[in-house]
Amino acid sequence: MEFDGVRPVRLLAQSNDDLQIISAMAQDAVTRVGDISHDRKSRQLILAMNRFCWERGRKTAPARARSALQIESVISIKAKGIAMGKKNGILSLLALEFTEDEAPGGVLTITFSDGGALAVAVECLDVALVDISTPWGAKSRPKHG
Repeated sequence: MEFDGVRPVRLLAQSNDDLQIISAMAQDAVTRVGDISHDRKSRQLILAMNRFCWERGRKTAPARARSALQIESVISIKAKGIAMGKKNGILSLLALEFTEDEAPGGVLTITFSDGGALAVAVECLDVALVDISTPWGAKSRPKHG
């Protein structure tokens, strides 16, 4: 499937090397607190977000796509610096990092700007990033110091 001649992003991470690629692709994605859902029964965490399309390169017009970050085998989630009750609160994703404790399990840390983070304890690293919409024009390109 293609969106306007552009293949949608569909990535799977089951190692730290894979996760670094997903982290780079998801950097500067914007989500609302209300777009984060945890299904305890299926042990799945999903973040629906507007992902900046870094893969398009710097010479093309900036764009975003609606994407989903799906994390499997979730044991627990701890929020730090995020008002989880404020469903319209906006979060900007900075990075994903995995720290293995008892192999293959560990903690996946999702860091947001303004110091917020989610610490997601997982049985094993199993993360997918999938575009679910056609990219649309963004007003600007994110800038980093």
